[in-house]
Amino acid sequence: MVKTVLWYFLGWTVLVLSYPVLLLIKWHELRGQTKQQQNLVNRISRRLARYLFRLTGSTVRLSGLDNLPPSGAVLFVSNHQGHMDSLIIQGFIERPKGFISIVEVLRYPIIRTWMKQIRCVFLDRENARQSAACINQAVDQLRNGHSMVVFPEGRLSDGPEVGPFQRGWLRLATKSGVPIVPISISGSYRVLAKDGSRVDAAQVDCVISPAMRPKDLKKVDEAAFIEAVRQQILSHVHPKTEG
Repeated sequence: MVKTVLWYFLGWTVLVLSYPVLLLIKWHELRGQTKQQQNLVNRISRRLARYLFRLTGSTVRLSGLDNLPPSGAVLFVSNHQGHMDSLIIQGFIERPKGFISIVEVLRYPIIRTWMKQIRCVFLDRENARQSAACINQAVDQLRNGHSMVVFPEGRLSDGPEVGPFQRGWLRLATKSGVPIVPISISGSYRVLAKDGSRVDAAQVDCVISPAMRPKDLKKVDEAAFIEAVRQQILSHVHPKTEG
Protein backbone atom coordinates (compact mmCIF):
# COMPACT_ATOMS: atom_id res chain seq x y z
CA MET A 1 0.00 0.00 0.00
CA VAL A 2 2.78 2.43 0.97
CA LYS A 3 4.66 1.68 -2.25
CA THR A 4 1.54 2.32 -4.33
CA VAL A 5 0.83 5.67 -2.66
CA LEU A 6 4.49 6.68 -3.00
CA TRP A 7 4.50 5.80 -6.71
CA TYR A 8 1.44 7.94 -7.39
CA PHE A 9 2.83 10.83 -5.32
CA LEU A 10 6.28 10.83 -6.92
CA GLY A 11 4.86 10.17 -10.38
CA TRP A 12 2.48 13.12 -10.30
CA THR A 13 5.17 15.30 -8.71
CA VAL A 14 7.50 14.61 -11.63
CA LEU A 15 4.72 15.25 -14.14
CA VAL A 16 3.91 18.61 -12.51
CA LEU A 17 7.62 19.50 -12.52
CA SER A 18 7.71 18.73 -16.25
CA TYR A 19 5.26 21.55 -16.98
CA PRO A 20 7.99 24.18 -17.57
CA VAL A 21 9.40 21.87 -20.24
CA LEU A 22 6.00 21.84 -21.93
CA LEU A 23 6.05 25.64 -21.90
CA LEU A 24 9.48 25.60 -23.55
CA ILE A 25 8.19 23.15 -26.15
CA LYS A 26 5.25 25.48 -26.82
CA TRP A 27 7.67 28.40 -27.18
CA HIS A 28 9.64 26.50 -29.85
CA GLU A 29 6.35 25.66 -31.58
CA LEU A 30 5.20 29.30 -31.65
CA ARG A 31 8.54 30.37 -33.11
CA GLY A 32 8.31 27.73 -35.83
CA GLN A 33 11.35 25.89 -34.47
CA THR A 34 9.98 22.46 -35.35
CA LYS A 35 13.24 20.55 -35.09
CA GLN A 36 14.03 21.89 -31.62
CA GLN A 37 10.45 21.22 -30.53
CA GLN A 38 10.44 17.62 -31.72
CA ASN A 39 13.90 16.85 -30.32
CA LEU A 40 12.86 18.14 -26.89
CA VAL A 41 9.54 16.28 -26.99
CA ASN A 42 11.15 12.98 -27.94
CA ARG A 43 14.01 13.23 -25.45
CA ILE A 44 12.02 14.31 -22.39
CA SER A 45 8.95 12.14 -23.04
CA ARG A 46 11.17 9.05 -23.20
CA ARG A 47 12.93 10.03 -19.97
CA LEU A 48 9.60 10.57 -18.23
CA ALA A 49 8.29 7.20 -19.42
CA ARG A 50 11.41 5.37 -18.24
CA TYR A 51 11.37 7.16 -14.89
CA LEU A 52 7.70 6.44 -14.19
CA PHE A 53 8.22 2.78 -15.05
CA ARG A 54 11.45 2.35 -13.06
CA LEU A 55 9.86 4.10 -10.09
CA THR A 56 7.86 0.89 -9.56
CA GLY A 57 11.13 -1.01 -9.03
CA SER A 58 10.52 -2.97 -12.23
CA THR A 59 12.98 -3.75 -15.01
CA VAL A 60 12.66 -4.33 -18.76
CA ARG A 61 14.52 -6.94 -20.77
CA LEU A 62 14.37 -5.65 -24.35
CA SER A 63 15.32 -7.77 -27.35
CA GLY A 64 14.97 -7.57 -31.11
CA LEU A 65 15.96 -3.94 -31.67
CA ASP A 66 17.92 -5.10 -34.70
CA ASN A 67 14.59 -6.13 -36.26
CA LEU A 68 13.53 -2.49 -36.60
CA PRO A 69 13.78 -1.10 -40.14
CA PRO A 70 16.72 1.34 -40.14
CA SER A 71 14.63 4.34 -41.16
CA GLY A 72 11.12 5.48 -41.93
CA ALA A 73 7.84 5.18 -40.09
CA VAL A 74 6.52 1.85 -38.85
CA LEU A 75 3.27 0.67 -37.29
CA PHE A 76 4.06 -0.97 -33.95
CA VAL A 77 1.43 -3.60 -33.11
CA SER A 78 1.52 -4.87 -29.53
CA ASN A 79 -0.41 -7.04 -27.12
CA HIS A 80 -1.80 -5.11 -24.16
CA GLN A 81 -1.28 -6.73 -20.76
CA GLY A 82 -1.37 -3.66 -18.56
CA HIS A 83 -1.22 0.09 -18.07
CA MET A 84 2.59 0.08 -18.20
CA ASP A 85 2.76 -1.09 -21.82
CA SER A 86 2.71 2.45 -23.23
CA LEU A 87 5.48 3.57 -20.86
CA ILE A 88 7.61 0.58 -21.86
CA ILE A 89 7.19 1.15 -25.60
CA GLN A 90 7.67 4.91 -25.35
CA GLY A 91 10.56 4.80 -22.91
CA PHE A 92 12.66 1.91 -24.15
CA ILE A 93 12.18 1.93 -27.94
CA GLU A 94 14.00 5.01 -29.14
CA ARG A 95 12.12 5.75 -32.36
CA PRO A 96 9.70 8.74 -32.07
CA LYS A 97 6.14 7.49 -32.01
CA GLY A 98 2.55 8.31 -31.14
CA PHE A 99 -0.18 6.00 -29.84
CA ILE A 100 -3.73 5.19 -30.83
CA SER A 101 -5.30 5.94 -27.46
CA ILE A 102 -8.78 6.09 -26.02
CA VAL A 103 -10.40 9.50 -25.68
CA GLU A 104 -10.88 8.98 -21.93
CA VAL A 105 -7.16 9.70 -21.39
CA LEU A 106 -7.88 13.35 -22.19
CA ARG A 107 -9.32 13.69 -18.68
CA TYR A 108 -5.83 13.74 -17.17
CA PRO A 109 -4.00 17.08 -17.19
CA ILE A 110 -0.32 17.19 -18.18
CA ILE A 111 -0.52 13.56 -19.34
CA ARG A 112 -2.84 14.60 -22.16
CA THR A 113 -0.50 17.46 -23.09
CA TRP A 114 2.49 15.14 -23.36
CA MET A 115 0.44 12.67 -25.38
CA LYS A 116 -0.62 15.38 -27.80
CA GLN A 117 3.00 16.47 -28.14
CA ILE A 118 4.16 12.97 -29.13
CA ARG A 119 1.30 13.02 -31.65
CA CYS A 120 -1.11 10.50 -30.18
CA VAL A 121 -4.58 10.29 -31.68
CA PHE A 122 -7.59 9.72 -29.47
CA LEU A 123 -10.29 7.23 -30.38
CA ASP A 124 -13.89 7.56 -29.20
CA ARG A 125 -15.18 4.00 -29.33
CA GLU A 126 -18.79 5.21 -29.03
CA ASN A 127 -18.58 7.46 -32.11
CA ALA A 128 -18.09 5.70 -35.45
CA ARG A 129 -17.53 8.92 -37.40
CA GLN A 130 -14.89 10.15 -34.95
CA SER A 131 -13.22 6.72 -35.01
CA ALA A 132 -12.91 6.90 -38.80
CA ALA A 133 -11.42 10.39 -38.54
CA CYS A 134 -8.97 9.09 -35.94
CA ILE A 135 -7.81 6.34 -38.30
CA ASN A 136 -7.31 8.87 -41.11
CA GLN A 137 -5.33 11.15 -38.80
CA ALA A 138 -3.05 8.28 -37.82
CA VAL A 139 -2.61 7.28 -41.48
CA ASP A 140 -1.53 10.84 -42.29
CA GLN A 141 1.04 10.72 -39.50
CA LEU A 142 2.45 7.45 -40.81
CA ARG A 143 2.61 8.80 -44.36
CA ASN A 144 4.48 11.83 -43.02
CA GLY A 145 7.13 9.61 -41.42
CA HIS A 146 5.92 9.46 -37.81
CA SER A 147 5.59 5.96 -36.33
CA MET A 148 2.43 4.93 -34.48
CA VAL A 149 1.55 2.27 -31.88
CA VAL A 150 -1.70 0.33 -31.77
CA PHE A 151 -3.03 -2.26 -29.31
CA PRO A 152 -5.43 -4.26 -31.52
CA GLU A 153 -6.99 -6.25 -28.66
CA GLY A 154 -8.77 -3.01 -27.80
CA ARG A 155 -8.58 -3.67 -24.06
CA LEU A 156 -6.23 -4.72 -21.28
CA SER A 157 -5.88 -8.48 -21.00
CA ASP A 158 -4.69 -8.09 -17.37
CA GLY A 159 -2.79 -11.37 -17.75
CA PRO A 160 -0.63 -13.39 -20.12
CA GLU A 161 -3.48 -14.14 -22.52
CA VAL A 162 -3.57 -12.47 -25.95
CA GLY A 163 -7.16 -11.85 -26.98
CA PRO A 164 -8.56 -11.72 -30.52
CA PHE A 165 -7.46 -8.75 -32.61
CA GLN A 166 -9.96 -6.25 -33.93
CA ARG A 167 -9.77 -5.62 -37.67
CA GLY A 168 -9.89 -1.84 -37.97
CA TRP A 169 -6.22 -1.30 -37.12
CA LEU A 170 -5.09 -3.01 -40.34
CA ARG A 171 -6.25 0.00 -42.35
CA LEU A 172 -3.43 1.98 -40.75
CA ALA A 173 -0.93 -0.25 -42.53
CA THR A 174 -2.75 -0.82 -45.82
CA LYS A 175 -3.53 2.88 -46.34
CA SER A 176 -0.08 4.15 -45.35
CA GLY A 177 2.02 1.27 -46.73
CA VAL A 178 4.41 1.29 -43.76
CA PRO A 179 5.89 -1.92 -42.27
CA ILE A 180 4.14 -3.59 -39.34
CA VAL A 181 6.45 -4.29 -36.39
CA PRO A 182 5.00 -6.78 -33.86
CA ILE A 183 5.84 -6.24 -30.18
CA SER A 184 5.37 -8.92 -27.52
CA ILE A 185 5.13 -7.78 -23.88
CA SER A 186 5.24 -10.28 -21.02
CA GLY A 187 4.71 -9.48 -17.35
CA SER A 188 3.52 -5.87 -17.42
CA TYR A 189 0.17 -6.84 -15.88
CA ARG A 190 2.05 -7.60 -12.67
CA VAL A 191 3.40 -4.06 -12.30
CA LEU A 192 0.20 -2.00 -12.01
CA ALA A 193 -3.18 -3.54 -11.24
CA LYS A 194 -5.90 -3.02 -13.84
CA ASP A 195 -7.90 -0.87 -11.41
CA GLY A 196 -4.76 1.07 -10.44
CA SER A 197 -4.97 -0.05 -6.81
CA ARG A 198 -1.62 -1.84 -6.53
CA VAL A 199 1.95 -1.28 -7.72
CA ASP A 200 4.53 -4.10 -7.62
CA ALA A 201 8.01 -4.65 -8.99
CA ALA A 202 8.32 -7.18 -11.81
CA GLN A 203 10.58 -8.29 -14.63
CA VAL A 204 8.99 -7.39 -17.97
CA ASP A 205 10.13 -8.82 -21.30
CA CYS A 206 9.63 -6.84 -24.49
CA VAL A 207 10.41 -8.58 -27.79
CA ILE A 208 10.46 -6.83 -31.17
CA SER A 209 9.80 -9.22 -34.06
CA PRO A 210 10.84 -8.80 -37.72
CA ALA A 211 8.72 -6.40 -39.73
CA MET A 212 5.75 -7.67 -41.72
CA ARG A 213 4.78 -5.90 -44.94
CA PRO A 214 1.24 -4.90 -45.97
CA LYS A 215 2.06 -6.15 -49.48
CA ASP A 216 1.93 -9.67 -48.02
CA LEU A 217 -1.85 -9.20 -47.88
CA LYS A 218 -1.95 -10.00 -51.57
CA LYS A 219 -1.09 -13.59 -50.69
CA VAL A 220 -3.66 -14.11 -47.90
CA ASP A 221 -6.96 -12.60 -46.82
CA GLU A 222 -7.19 -9.93 -44.12
CA ALA A 223 -8.37 -12.27 -41.37
CA ALA A 224 -5.47 -14.65 -42.01
CA PHE A 225 -2.95 -11.79 -42.05
CA ILE A 226 -4.28 -10.36 -38.77
CA GLU A 227 -4.07 -13.80 -37.17
CA ALA A 228 -0.52 -14.20 -38.48
CA VAL A 229 0.46 -10.95 -36.73
CA ARG A 230 -1.28 -12.10 -33.55
CA GLN A 231 0.48 -15.48 -33.64
CA GLN A 232 3.85 -13.77 -34.13
CA ILE A 233 3.22 -11.68 -31.02
CA LEU A 234 1.86 -14.67 -29.09
CA SER A 235 4.97 -16.73 -29.89
CA HIS A 236 7.06 -14.48 -27.59
CA VAL A 237 4.54 -13.98 -24.77
CA HIS A 238 5.28 -16.07 -21.69
CA PRO A 239 2.25 -17.98 -20.37
CA LYS A 240 3.51 -17.27 -16.85
CA THR A 241 6.01 -14.60 -15.82
CA GLU A 242 7.75 -14.59 -12.50
CA GLY A 243 8.39 -11.23 -10.85
